[in-house]
Amino acid sequence: MKKQATNVLKFFFFLSIGILLIWLALRNKSEKEINDIIVAIKQANYFWLFASLIVSGLSHYFRAIRWKLLLKPLGHRPKTSNTFFAVMVGYLANFALPRLGEVSRCGILTKYEKVPFTEGFGTVIAERALDFICLVLLFFATLGLEFERISGIANYFIFTPLSQKFHAFMQKQAFVIIACITLLISVAVFYYFRKKIKSLFSAKVLGFIYGLWDGLKSIKNVDKPFLFILHTLLIWMMYILQVYVCFFAFTETAQLPFMVAVVIVVFGSIGVITVPGGTGAYQIIVIQILTTVYLISDTASNAFAWSVWTSQFLLILSLGLISLILLALLNKEEKTIV
Repeated sequence: MKKQATNVLKFFFFLSIGILLIWLALRNKSEKEINDIIVAIKQANYFWLFASLIVSGLSHYFRAIRWKLLLKPLGHRPKTSNTFFAVMVGYLANFALPRLGEVSRCGILTKYEKVPFTEGFGTVIAERALDFICLVLLFFATLGLEFERISGIANYFIFTPLSQKFHAFMQKQAFVIIACITLLISVAVFYYFRKKIKSLFSAKVLGFIYGLWDGLKSIKNVDKPFLFILHTLLIWMMYILQVYVCFFAFTETAQLPFMVAVVIVVFGSIGVITVPGGTGAYQIIVIQILTTVYLISDTASNAFAWSVWTSQFLLILSLGLISLILLALLNKEEKTIV
């Protein structure tokens, strides 16, 4: 009961953050400006928005295949349909609470494919670690190629906030000294009581840790590394392509080069990571990039950002709900046949 109440509080907390960010994105807009944005969205070429949904669906499919490749070295061969459904339900859950999706999709494979939760969760952690590395590499590659244009954005969203926080922390000498002393004491206590601490770990806890470790090791044990790398590249290519095709939906963005889509994916990912589903944060970041770096009008930038985010949200909502239904129906039918 306590856990459910905590989850409800977390949901409303992150929902309020999303609402606050949406308000911040629209607070200075006049009624005319909001109407202009709505008109621009209505006049968009929906063929390209629909095409972006197909591309996005492919990225989810490639993720499901890549997950299967990670699970195979652990002795699990779940059906592609179930892994795909689990991925979509996970994306849907992430809109409610951050990281809930990872737990949800592992729980689904545990239920329908008998994949031990800890092993499945370990492979998901491995996936996330790999995706983070890809994002970092893409960030620095993008920064190098578009340095003149986007160095200011990187400064604004990442380097300046980190620098300010670090500088503010270092100014408080008492906190620095206390932190260092605490760290040293913690290390000393851990070393002195290491045997007792080790004995406190029950077999269940150790089993959980070993399961996670097995999942993480699954990357180096993949028996088809080329296929694994290919699907990783395809996932990120689809992420970029789904943004790029949306450029053609609006007159002002139709001439933007492919590299701009890469920039939006890199910096837009920050919004998705910090707020569930990127609600509000994604729009603010994308609008900032388009208006200040690529000189797209505020109306077109808003129309583009809101159209991309809304279409992706509707896709995840619909596929997530359909996946929940099909998981129960298709797996129930198989049990009946058996």
